[in-house]
Amino acid sequence: MREFETISKDLAGALGLQYAPVGVYLFREGEPVTGTIHFVNENLKSYCQAVTLAGSGRELLLTGEKMGCKLGTSVLGFEKETDGYLDDGVLEKYGVGLFGTEEASAETILKAKMLEKGKTRAALIAPLATFDTVPQVVVFTADSEQVMWLLYALNYEKGGRMELPQSGGALGGCSDITALPLLENVPNVTFLGLGCRLKSEISPCHLMMGVPGGSLQTLHEHIMEMAKPIAMLKNARLK
Repeated sequence: MREFETISKDLAGALGLQYAPVGVYLFREGEPVTGTIHFVNENLKSYCQAVTLAGSGRELLLTGEKMGCKLGTSVLGFEKETDGYLDDGVLEKYGVGLFGTEEASAETILKAKMLEKGKTRAALIAPLATFDTVPQVVVFTADSEQVMWLLYALNYEKGGRMELPQSGGALGGCSDITALPLLENVPNVTFLGLGCRLKSEISPCHLMMGVPGGSLQTLHEHIMEMAKPIAMLKNARLK
């Protein structure tokens, strides 16, 4: 069994994940798009939807044009020009209902973590088990208790307070758990936003968590080492 197939199976089994762990790799400008799968021709609703589809077994190689959500493709570096788009109704849309003013909406969206404009060519979003090399980010769609165990695993050796920056109710999947881990090499959890949840169609109980690919081996080892407390909680519920 391949290395990442084993890790994915172990994590899904230990935590009881509904969605398989998902690997993400963004091909940047000047980098050849490698792999054996073909580009997806269908139009998706968003990057968040792609993550949930991959968690259910789909292997997706996408250009920005197929991702649907312009906010997501802007954050992930597909769009060369974003200012005109963001100023043309998006801030106002978020300012009506979700935020009290357009200024509050702008504060949320424009200060989110974003990759460099126009430098991303394609995104591979697929089950972790299908990867032959370390993905840039591993995304977990998980309930709050499963996220708790993942955070324990990441903090297993160091301990202490964990900072989990939030974008404020928007751009959860693209900024909080993909761009941020890529740019700052830190894990993060997102509660997602209205658009994220509408387009991904995940349940109200699920969150998403992004982990830098370089932390995957350690996370896996620590989840395996925490078998006793994980079992303790599971068994307590059976009484």
